[in-house]
Amino acid sequence: MKHLQIAEYAYQNVPFYQNQIMDIPEKWEEYPLISKEMMRAGINLNMAPRYMMDYLSGKLEYVMTSGSTGQCMEIYWSKIHNRKSLIPLWELRRKYYGIKPDDRRCYFFTTKIINNQEQTEERTERGLGFSKFDMSENRIQEIYRKIIEFKPKWMILQPSMGAVLMDIGTRYDMPPISSLQYIELTGERIPPKLQEKMRDFFRCPVVSQYGCYEVNSIAYECPCGHMHIVTENVYVETLNERGESVTDKKGEIYLTSLHNRVMPFVRYGIGDIGILHKNHSCPCGNGAPIIELASARDNDFIYNEDGSRLHADIFANGIEKVNLIQEGSIVQYQIVQTDYSDFEIYLVVDEEENKKEIAGLLKEMLGIFTQNRNFHFYFCHHLVPSEKTGKMAWFTSKVKEGEKIW
Repeated sequence: MKHLQIAEYAYQNVPFYQNQIMDIPEKWEEYPLISKEMMRAGINLNMAPRYMMDYLSGKLEYVMTSGSTGQCMEIYWSKIHNRKSLIPLWELRRKYYGIKPDDRRCYFFTTKIINNQEQTEERTERGLGFSKFDMSENRIQEIYRKIIEFKPKWMILQPSMGAVLMDIGTRYDMPPISSLQYIELTGERIPPKLQEKMRDFFRCPVVSQYGCYEVNSIAYECPCGHMHIVTENVYVETLNERGESVTDKKGEIYLTSLHNRVMPFVRYGIGDIGILHKNHSCPCGNGAPIIELASARDNDFIYNEDGSRLHADIFANGIEKVNLIQEGSIVQYQIVQTDYSDFEIYLVVDEEENKKEIAGLLKEMLGIFTQNRNFHFYFCHHLVPSEKTGKMAWFTSKVKEGEKIW
């Protein structure tokens, strides 16, 4: 099995893994679990020495993770392994939606610096990319017009960027992007209501791709709406708090890259929570396991002044209940804990006239959690990603354990 082969390779050849254990395990379950913190601390040792000359001569490809806290890691690949890693995703794009590598596309990026100049735009024969740094309404209108002129067949972007384009297009009565035949969403959790509205606005399939820079694509949405693991590229496990493999139950997601031999990732926890379904009969015919992602990450916690903490899922569950009652009235949301008892709640809603009703209903759904806590509601046209990370975190806490904000 390929995940066993790559693990054995990593523990025989890469200093980071050689430092974890003395002997190569006989069973898969005996290989250590590697957290993001462990990897970030030892990232300089996570390169196979045989690729050091390629690194020094600039022959390796690399990407930089943004990190949910803004802490970055440089991830290196050989060109051939990176291409092999991406082939399964391209095959699924073509099979399900008719999208090929030479189709024109538009996309957004966080930061690009060339000759000490920060780039606001990147143009190639088949691609047009835009920086997410300046998200003023004037610039978004300009971007929208340039997308129309470029005539892309598809776009790959984060849900928050799709929401921005949709909001500006609607409020300023801009023409449809008639060339679009497909949109791929990645990098953030996707509220179902937002995905539905984007399908209606852009008049094309809008599908989800779950991935990370460390391994590339993890799962991809089929036309039936299921997120199938890209098994040719990555081995996925969901583990409980005891490190035991679980299926059909919530667990922390651990990944093993099947292609990157320059910088392997073996049993690597990315902090996401999900449910892995292995026994299913999806009508699309894809027998690969299905992953159902939870709203919150493993480290999304609400901190209390007494040192205790609660998982932020309490807000996600409240939002889901409101949407069940109100038929999906909340399109986007973001919660910020500003102090132990103070929370800012940013909402994008379908019906403007129902704002007070929605706020009251959400507080009702939060139940006993509302006692002795203050909630400040803000209603927005759209929510935009962080300039630091390029992503929109649905929950953030500005409170640290044992630390009071004055």
